[in-house]
Amino acid sequence: PDTGASTSFSAGFTAPWGILFDGNNLWVADQGDNMLKKLDSNGAVIQNVQVGAKPAFPVFDGANIWVPNSGDDSLTVVRARDGVVLATLTGNGLGGPLQAAFDGQRVLVTSLTGNSISLWKATDLTPIATFMTGGFSGPLGACSDGINFWITLGQAGRLARL
Repeated sequence: PDTGASTSFSAGFTAPWGILFDGNNLWVADQGDNMLKKLDSNGAVIQNVQVGAKPAFPVFDGANIWVPNSGDDSLTVVRARDGVVLATLTGNGLGGPLQAAFDGQRVLVTSLTGNSISLWKATDLTPIATFMTGGFSGPLGACSDGINFWITLGQAGRLARL
């Protein structure tokens, strides 16, 4: 039966933001100290990885974790196996990047202040394209259904599909 009880973990976090599971561990983007934190099965931090300013909502592509850094318009790619930073990407329309999504081949990143979305090739971390979503559209959330990317345009009150 549902008792409504939950367990809260606070040790090692200052401002936890995004979270994901890579099949083995949980990873938390912590905006308070600009770290991506690897957790064990008990919720304890076992590794800290320095990323860019104000990490937001990351995604796992099967090998790497893509961390949008909303505070410095960058995207940090971290190898999940050992927490090594592979690259810090800039350009390609990144302006206040917030949410990342993966479709099996590409990573899409929403850019809130840039009113754009950017696509990256997951295998070699290269930029594919930037798409403008319109002034004051506010691209926020993103996901993939395996065929299309779906993006919430919060300020515009609509969805977009790519």
